[in-house]
Amino acid sequence: MTQQFKPREVYVASSFMAPVGRYNGREREGLSFLEMAEKAGEVFAGSRLKRSDINAVIVGCQNPVAFSGVDNTAAKIAGVLGISGAKSVLIDTASSSGASALEYAYLQIASGRCDHVLAIGIQKMSDVPTGQATRIVAGVIDKDEAEFGLSMPACGALVARSLIERLKLSTEEWTAFSALLTQRAHRFAAKNPEAHLGFEIPLEDYYRQIVTGKNYRYWWPLRYHDFCPMSDGVAAVLLSATPHEVIVSGIGSATDIPTIADRPYFHSFPATVRAAAEAYAMAGIKKITDFAGKIHVNMHDPFNGFGPINMVDLGFVHRRRILEGLLNDELTGENGAFPTNITGGLKGRGHPLGATGMIQIVENHRLITGGRFDMGLAHSIGGPINNNVVTLLERASHYRQRPRPALSPWGLPPLGRMKPKQMTVGELLKGAGEVQGRFVAATTRFDFKTGAPEGIIIIVSCLVDAVRHSFLFGVGGEHYREVVQLRSGDQVSLEQGEEGILVNRIPVRKFYQRSMSGVLELAGNGWKKLTGGA
Repeated sequence: MTQQFKPREVYVASSFMAPVGRYNGREREGLSFLEMAEKAGEVFAGSRLKRSDINAVIVGCQNPVAFSGVDNTAAKIAGVLGISGAKSVLIDTASSSGASALEYAYLQIASGRCDHVLAIGIQKMSDVPTGQATRIVAGVIDKDEAEFGLSMPACGALVARSLIERLKLSTEEWTAFSALLTQRAHRFAAKNPEAHLGFEIPLEDYYRQIVTGKNYRYWWPLRYHDFCPMSDGVAAVLLSATPHEVIVSGIGSATDIPTIADRPYFHSFPATVRAAAEAYAMAGIKKITDFAGKIHVNMHDPFNGFGPINMVDLGFVHRRRILEGLLNDELTGENGAFPTNITGGLKGRGHPLGATGMIQIVENHRLITGGRFDMGLAHSIGGPINNNVVTLLERASHYRQRPRPALSPWGLPPLGRMKPKQMTVGELLKGAGEVQGRFVAATTRFDFKTGAPEGIIIIVSCLVDAVRHSFLFGVGGEHYREVVQLRSGDQVSLEQGEEGILVNRIPVRKFYQRSMSGVLELAGNGWKKLTGGA
């Protein structure tokens, strides 16, 4: 019988984060990527550990080459921090990179390989224009789906549409819900001097900006204020085998399939449920709700649909209360049973991709050492909702005083299954003429300034040899009126036309192409030319 692994205890010796924002010389001071990395050295000011004590430097960052032109990233950061000679490793799990770096750093100490490890999360998104940043981020998406126009905001919109349909909400009800969630995020961000968007958005402003066009629709049903800003940030955590006030009591991670079309549903994120179950089991926690009044929840809410789902997936809110959970201050408010994202969350504090997971952990560490909580849960999502991490920090004295039974994760949800390689639309339609399928979901991207529909993502499922497979397509915005009328389960047709695939006689289009440098707009002319616009 294999002996069960018993990790060494791992403590947080010190933590640091710089204010979140754009370090472009206008909003915040102008700093290069490596100059931002130097700031992480301030973590030593709060610790008795010295740079010479560090055995490894673990850096979490999403695609630093594409964003900032920095390769061999971890070694360069170790160099500018004066810690050359230690191990240096770059972790890139997309927007959960900071949390994954903490997990990898934890394992170095838990295994006995290292005694003291510096974990860093860093991202400088302002080195590139917003449009280019959006295309770089789209690189985490499946190649074919990205070429049809799928982006992270589009993923967020598909999730929101799933909630609307599952909960039978009207557009007006969803807008009201989004307005309240936005008001909540900015209410907390306004109290956080380190937040990127540290200002309030009252309900009347949210609605007023819909009328004036400032809060335009981007991907339906998400509006401008319904998702997080692109930010710069850097945070660092010193982990040690030497006892300190705060211990890493649990950490878990899980990966879902990379394709969106093949997901069986969008109203829950199985990788989050699995990661949380692993973290809770490691910490000896049967019911996370037993820690009401003692724990802060720092969860990944880049889009308005994600936050409510996360609270259910993490076990804090029953699915019947999914709409109420984040809007009920007695449950998730600053003095509620499970205070959640009281620093503003991704939507208010900001979301510097690879730094965010580490920032969440630093914020929780501060809240614990400041005496406000005994525990802090950090939840980070990477990629297209498929590389998720849950980290539990805990006051060491609280950890030792509570029961910690030996547990194993159980009742884990199944993951989606990717289509076989040979199951392509081309093979499906070969010699078949017209094939009947079902409409699954769709979302439309609207023009930044005019609000005109530009491009549409549509998912269709087909029954093949008694197995249902789903396919994702892109179609031009000029077909918005035809697509918007479709409801889940409606019959649609697929066929091979002279110039390509047709969905309900609508031509399918690829809006982007993947290249060595990321995702590029086809022909460099953007959406308008492809859709016949000026």
